Amino acid sequence: MSNPSRAFYTSSNGDRWLVVRVGERDEIFVRHEPNRASGGQPSEVDIEAFMARGPGSPEGKALIDVLDQLRAEQDRAGMEKLADQQMANL
Repeated sequence: MSNPSRAFYTSSNGDRWLVVRVGERDEIFVRHEPNRASGGQPSEVDIEAFMARGPGSPEGKALIDVLDQLRAEQDRAGMEKLADQQMANL
């Protein structure tokens, strides 16, 4: 089973950063996928450690943007669920 992910930044050299949900508790991590030419291995780090490295970096700013989007989507989904429950009680 794959973990849901969303790419949020790709650097000019082809490195990619993704937000990844892992585990039963839907913990969120940042996955770095280095470009193929570098031969590096993908790695995961928790959001706090990632942001401590450089919140002002392009990838740090992009992470903040995608987390805001995810929160808005979660809020919208919660409101829709609540509305559905209220309609069912009518």
